[in-house]
Amino acid sequence: MSKPTKAQLRVIEVLMRLARMCGEEENYAKYLSPALEIMLNDLKADDFFGTEGQCDPRGDFRDAGWAMNFVQGIDTD
Repeated sequence: MSKPTKAQLRVIEVLMRLARMCGEEENYAKYLSPALEIMLNDLKADDFFGTEGQCDPRGDFRDAGWAMNFVQGIDTD
């Protein structure tokens, strides 16, 4: 495995910080959820997560329609 680039490290660090903030304070999660939904929907529309949405972080779209308020593994068995 190659050494991560600075761009990769930046994205990972920012996402980890956001995850910590959301874990510590529910209001962060409530505020970020709609913005993430828009971003993820835009990426999905551009086939960023595969042509069928199979790699979407909310869930595999071949199984069902997922959203920030309905995430595979949390809202389903």
